[in-house]
Amino acid sequence: MLTALSSADWWPGLRGRILRASSLRGIRAGAVLAALACMAGVVQAMHPFPSPLLASEVSDSALQPYDVPAVVGAAPLHVIEPAYSLWAEPTSAVVTLASPSGRVYTSLPLCMLAGRTVMPAGTVAHTTLENGVLHTRMLSRTGGVVSDAVLRPSAQSFTVSFSSPPGADHGALPAFFSDGDRGMAMATIEDGFTPDARGPAISALPAVSTVGRAPFAPPPFDLELRSAPGWFGVGLVQVPDATSMRLGPDGAVTVDYPLSRAAGGPDLGAGPPVAGRLRFPDFVVTFAGDPAGGLRAYHDALAARHVLAVASPPGARPSWWSDPLVDTWGEQVATGAQRGSPVYGAAWVRSFVAGWKARYHLQHFTVVIDSRWQQRIGDPLPDVVRFGGVAGMRSLVSDLHAQGLHVLLWWPLWAHGIDKIPISARQARLLSGEHVVDPTAPAFQSTMATTMEALLGNGPDSLGADGLKLDWQYDVPQSLANPAAGYGALALYRYMDGIHSAAHALRPDAMIDASAAAPQFAGVADTVRLYDAWSVAEWDRRAAIVAAVDPDVLIDGDGWQVDAADALQHTVSSTVYGTPAMYFSRTWVGHVPISNALSAELGSVLALAPLKGQGHAMPLPDGEWEYLVGNLVTARSFADERALVVRSPSCAPIWQATVASGAGGRLLVPMSGRRLVASFDDARHHVAASLTQHGVLLTVAPGGVYHLVFSGGC
Repeated sequence: MLTALSSADWWPGLRGRILRASSLRGIRAGAVLAALACMAGVVQAMHPFPSPLLASEVSDSALQPYDVPAVVGAAPLHVIEPAYSLWAEPTSAVVTLASPSGRVYTSLPLCMLAGRTVMPAGTVAHTTLENGVLHTRMLSRTGGVVSDAVLRPSAQSFTVSFSSPPGADHGALPAFFSDGDRGMAMATIEDGFTPDARGPAISALPAVSTVGRAPFAPPPFDLELRSAPGWFGVGLVQVPDATSMRLGPDGAVTVDYPLSRAAGGPDLGAGPPVAGRLRFPDFVVTFAGDPAGGLRAYHDALAARHVLAVASPPGARPSWWSDPLVDTWGEQVATGAQRGSPVYGAAWVRSFVAGWKARYHLQHFTVVIDSRWQQRIGDPLPDVVRFGGVAGMRSLVSDLHAQGLHVLLWWPLWAHGIDKIPISARQARLLSGEHVVDPTAPAFQSTMATTMEALLGNGPDSLGADGLKLDWQYDVPQSLANPAAGYGALALYRYMDGIHSAAHALRPDAMIDASAAAPQFAGVADTVRLYDAWSVAEWDRRAAIVAAVDPDVLIDGDGWQVDAADALQHTVSSTVYGTPAMYFSRTWVGHVPISNALSAELGSVLALAPLKGQGHAMPLPDGEWEYLVGNLVTARSFADERALVVRSPSCAPIWQATVASGAGGRLLVPMSGRRLVASFDDARHHVAASLTQHGVLLTVAPGGVYHLVFSGGC
């Protein structure tokens, strides 16, 4: 049987996805470096490292005495852990970061600037190492604390907590690991990786942001950097009161915390000020051999610090969540029934569902009634004419339930009482008053509970839906009632938490489908939707990011913008790595008809999604995907993502695997047992097959479905 791969094994698969997705955009390729060395961790404060090792790079800019980086192997303050080492001087703020054997990653100041661009004249550094904790204070001439940084090491990562009294320049972005002259030593940084799906994955100056049309809202707040020893990541621990995080050319990490709204003692994500100093969410620095491993290390570091709570981990999800998602939006656009079109209504949805069932031959799936079924955006009242108000929509949902289907309703965040859409991103950010849903307002929780009751409840005035598809997460408004209670990503978190908590209080099996890939959001959503993309490679790239940083969260494969050229590959891959979503029935966008043969073929693939159980997705080095429940591979794509094999996670003396293929010919099915007992097609006709060391050789026809029976246990 196939076994799970380490991140070092599957980085080539992610790298291939990055290159395939970015070939359209001219993105440079990253290189694969050796894994970090590993040795026993020990904290030392007195004796120098015995090996004759090199000092780190020094900036060319004019340096204050506290800017001098520590020399590896000679600095009196040092921490040595299995994944890294740190070297510091008592009178310097600059710490040298190295591997345990002394190869330098970079050097970086353990200080920050908040509301200022330079340190006050005469500032001095005071660094101590006590009880394994490295502590750097930047002190003014009068002894006041200008910046306070506390570094807490653990075996595989370390955190840095920053606090600072705010300066007068509220327009200056808070800059971390910076003294105004220098940040991280950029001369040692060879490349970078960003998990923000909008831009190049490989970037020397990685950045993540929720501003604008962000596929991941928010993306993981983690920047991966490559140096001579390997990759290291700089990520945020708590959800920030901010929208963006980026590495600048000067080596400073900036986060757009709203210092202009600092009045009233703000909590920027790490708690209220202490002793007049603003506190900021912690940074965590992780280490890996490649970016995929770095994202997983970021997830693991957050989990080890107990800041992750997965709402719906594998094994705890309702079984219907594994049924394919059938979304009306693609067919709406293809047939001119989008948004407020008079054509789009309850009758249109009934016809769409009936036609889809007839063409794709599935009896169990989840219908997503997409934009816009509401009378007005952000209001749970269905359109009175097109959907018949509450009574008409309730009747529609009940009819779909009677057919064995489940129903999600499209729900746009932030906007409220809007009659005409779409609105621009700028218009959305400037929404205010009655036209914005404000998670910082006093009445938000009660209002959201009432809204969820109207959408998901079972009362006579409720719609009785099974969950929501959230949209427009990235349109976080600038004008909130109490930005000190939540701004940027933290405001989004509060909004989604209000929805998720109220929904699950009403209906424990409610599915909240969202596109938040930051792992801290796994507690306020049940899926990560890959959002709009334009190629199989791009969807695969996004799925690989989610599989690394959110391994316990269900992936919604999306499918909006898929067409005849890539429908099969995307359906195969998303059926393996998550829950596949189909947006079309009889025509692609552009009035290109979908043949009955292709519909039946895609339906055969979609039907396999629930069989694989609940586990974890894994991209493979050859560009394929596999799915594991425990250590058992239950699904695998092959033939360039044009075929897949799926089995139940149940282990029995005799078990069966099912193959669906859009390719034809003699193929090696990458799943096998001890003995092949039988092989037959969907009509139960015997087909020739032979068991090999690496799988089963099987002759298949395009569009065919085949069954392989094995004995001898798993």
